[in-house]
Amino acid sequence: MPQTTSEKILSRAMGRKVRAGEVIEPVPDIVFVHDWYAATVGRVLEDHGIEKLAEPEKVVFVTDHEPLAVSPEAAQRQKKVRDLVQKYRIGRFFDVGRGGHGHVFPVEMGLIHPGMYVAAYDTHVPNYGAVGALGIPYLTEIADVLAFGSVWLRVPKTVRVRVSGKLGPWVSVRDVAQKLLADLDPEIVDYTTVEFSGEGLQNLPFDARFTLCNTPIEIGAKSAIVIPDGMTRAYMAARGLSDPDMVHSDPDADFVLEVECRLDDVPPQVALPPRPDNVAPITAALGVPVHHAFIGSCASGLLSDLRSAAAVLRGRKIAPTVRMFITPATHAIFAEASAEGLIQVFAEAGAIVTAPGCGPCAAGRIAPLAPGETSINTGTRNDPGRLGPSDAQVYLASAASVACAAVAGVITDPREMMGNA
Repeated sequence: MPQTTSEKILSRAMGRKVRAGEVIEPVPDIVFVHDWYAATVGRVLEDHGIEKLAEPEKVVFVTDHEPLAVSPEAAQRQKKVRDLVQKYRIGRFFDVGRGGHGHVFPVEMGLIHPGMYVAAYDTHVPNYGAVGALGIPYLTEIADVLAFGSVWLRVPKTVRVRVSGKLGPWVSVRDVAQKLLADLDPEIVDYTTVEFSGEGLQNLPFDARFTLCNTPIEIGAKSAIVIPDGMTRAYMAARGLSDPDMVHSDPDADFVLEVECRLDDVPPQVALPPRPDNVAPITAALGVPVHHAFIGSCASGLLSDLRSAAAVLRGRKIAPTVRMFITPATHAIFAEASAEGLIQVFAEAGAIVTAPGCGPCAAGRIAPLAPGETSINTGTRNDPGRLGPSDAQVYLASAASVACAAVAGVITDPREMMGNA
């Protein structure tokens, strides 16, 4: 029986072969709960009299949405999470300063392997697909996973995206990921795993895979995954795993859709308000004044993003009408960016570097907009109220496009500012 990558991973989690469309109760290899919901899930467990978790050694609590407590209420939430870690004997806890963004650093640290099935609360857990793991977001049902060890899941069908070619000057994988949101039919993508493969992946930095896996959730995908390859093997070997489980779809597996994504054909993109799938070439928004710029999030707070932003900002100043925030996704990325001199570039340009984690993307808890203002950023969403006031406007773009807009004070095509070199 030929199977897709998702079917194979879930088959192992079930101890038998499964097929797309089947309702199962797979047992996860690891469970992630992020700080904002950790406090809430603790209350749910306590209200239902749950004194012991099914498999606490598999559970990871992460403080990343609010690493910097900016109010007494935030400090109390952080304390509640620490108390829950002790009460329920949580297997791993990454508190403030210990990791960074929970959708990125567990992969960096080697906690996530190819072929793993990961259950989590937050919607962007498909990031783990960067190394060939299957991350499924359960939102509030994560409390059931914690209490009982599993919860029902309908095995997703699979959409295959074959990546080919090379990116043009000042085009990034974020542009590719956003264009796919516009090109793919949400009715077909709904409740599927979007599977990426193809020789074009070899022409991208490895961390680009996080971005590819991050965005399909915005048009209804259940998860996303990159087929592990030689780059994956080398990445895992550097983290002490010499023989990863290189799970991949069978050649004759059943896909609901197969599409070709040519990197050469993608110009810089922008997601216009009010939805992340309202995507157009950046030329559709040229000249829009901006007041706020942000580079970070689990979609684009990676080292390649910071390098791209620094290439734009080096020797330039942020426009006096713009305030700019840069959030490295993890502490490891922060350290590498510092070693490369990128942090100094940001400081000299006039940007503010914030604590690793979600940054302003986490619903504008830090660096929000004022009423009527406009932001261009690399966050995950741009729906009304995402960064505070419902009348503020949010545009989503690549790190290079955001940095160019921060310098110019208006949305700008990076190819025009930087040339085609």
